[in-house]
Amino acid sequence: MKRVLLTVHKFFPAHRAGTEVLTLKVAQELKQRGYQVSVVTADPPDTDARRKSVSQNSGELVVYEYEGISVYCLNESARLHDNRFSNEHYHPYLKKHFRNIFETVSPDIVHCFHLQNLSTSLLEEAYDRRIPVIYSATDFWLICPIVQLRRPDGSNCLGPAPFGANCLSCYTPELMPEQAEFEEALSTKYPQLLEKNVKAGFPQAIASATYFAYIAKKLPSAIQATMVRANVLKSFANRLSAITVPTVLMQDLFVRNGLNSQIIHRVPYGIDTKPLEKGRNKTPSDELRIAFIGTISEHKGPDLLVKAFLQLPPDSKASLTIYGDLNQFPDFGKQLTEIVSSSSDSRQAEKIRFAGTFPNDQIGGIFQEIDVLVVPSRWYENTPLVIQSALAAKTPVIATNLGGMSEIIKHEKNGLLFEVGDVKSLQEQLMRLINDRQLLGSLIEAIKPERTIADMVDGLEAIYAKINETEMLKQNS
Repeated sequence: MKRVLLTVHKFFPAHRAGTEVLTLKVAQELKQRGYQVSVVTADPPDTDARRKSVSQNSGELVVYEYEGISVYCLNESARLHDNRFSNEHYHPYLKKHFRNIFETVSPDIVHCFHLQNLSTSLLEEAYDRRIPVIYSATDFWLICPIVQLRRPDGSNCLGPAPFGANCLSCYTPELMPEQAEFEEALSTKYPQLLEKNVKAGFPQAIASATYFAYIAKKLPSAIQATMVRANVLKSFANRLSAITVPTVLMQDLFVRNGLNSQIIHRVPYGIDTKPLEKGRNKTPSDELRIAFIGTISEHKGPDLLVKAFLQLPPDSKASLTIYGDLNQFPDFGKQLTEIVSSSSDSRQAEKIRFAGTFPNDQIGGIFQEIDVLVVPSRWYENTPLVIQSALAAKTPVIATNLGGMSEIIKHEKNGLLFEVGDVKSLQEQLMRLINDRQLLGSLIEAIKPERTIADMVDGLEAIYAKINETEMLKQNS
C-alpha cells in the first residue's frame, strides 16, 4: 500500500488550522517513509459559504503542490453546483471529479482526515473501486453536521436522536439564510429588478413576504436532509476498513451513535516537536505570562479568559496575550475587543494584548514568552494540537474540564482544569498560578515528552498493514 490519497475539508496555503497541520505533517511523514502521497481537499470560506466570491475562471478543480505534496482542490463553484441541502453529506455532482482524481492517483488506500465539503460521495467512489478506506476523525462530523455536538443554547449534545429529531431545532435553522442575507443575494442576482422596485417605492413588507415564501419553499427539503443524514453517514461509516480516534470520549460517542466498535482504533495524535524545543527555554519575567492561541470564535471561549483576567486584582503580576485572527469571525472579534475596551478597570485592560496570528515555524519563539496556555473551549474538543504543542514546549495548560482536553490535562499534574463556561472557576485557577510560582514549577516538572508525528504514523502504518492483510485474504479466498 504505497500510494495513499489523503482527504481533508480544507488545506494549505489558504487554510492553516489544526486539522490542516495534522494532515500535512502525516503526509510529509508518509512521503519520507516511501509512500506516494496526494491530498484531495476543498477551498471553502472560513465563515459563510453564501458570502464566498466564486471565480468562474479558475475551473472547478485546481491542482498544485504544497511543500512537496500534490494537492487536488475543489473550489466553491464545484461544491455549490446543483446546490442542495443534502449535498452536505452526499454530493453526487462531485463524483465526476473524484473519479478523475482516483484514475490519476490510483491509490492503494484512501485515508480521510475530514470529509466535510467533500461528502460521502468520495467514499462511494472508493467503495465502487474496492479501495480500502481509513478515517481518522478530528471532530464529530460523522455524527454531527455542526461537528461540535453543541446545541444553540450552548449545551453539549450526545448525538442525533432517531430521524434527527433534535437536529431539526439545531442544524436545520443553520441551513436557512437570514433575511438580510437573502435580500443581499437577491439584489446581487437581480440588481436591475431590485433598483426598479426601489424607485417604485417597493415596500419592506413585500420584501419580507418574498423572504418567507422562499423559506416555506426550501424548509421541507432542509428537514428531509436533516432527518436522513445520521443514517446515511452511519451506513457509509460502517463500511470503512478502520476508524481511528484520539480519545476515549470520541470512541464512546461514536459507538453510542451506531458506529461499529470493531473497526474503531485508538490512535492519539502526534506533533512535530522539533520547532517547539526552543519554547522550553523561557525568557525571564516577573509576571505570569498567560496566553490563548487559536480561532477567535465563541466555541473556543476566549471571551471567558478575557473576563476572568479582567476580574483579577489590579496589582496582579500577570499579562494576557491573545493570538488569533479577530477578523475570521468579525462579529465575535468585535465583541471580544469591546469586552476589554469597556472594562471599568483600565489598568487590568492595559495588560491584555491582541497579537494576531503568526507563522507556524515561529511557534517555538512564541512559547518562549508564555508561562501558561489557557484552552477555555466550550465544546468537547478532541485532542487540540495546541495543547500538545504547549506540553512539548514545557508550558502548563489551564483547560476546560471537558472532553478530550481533560483526557490530556490532569488536574494539578501537568496543568489545571476549570468548569465549562465558568469564569469564576477559571479566574481561581489563574490566581493559583499567580500567587504560587512553586505550583507552576511542579506542573512543568510533571510534563512528559509528547507523541511525535512519527509515533502517530507508526500506529497508522500498523493499521495499513492489517488492512492489507485482510484484503489479501479476501482476494485469495
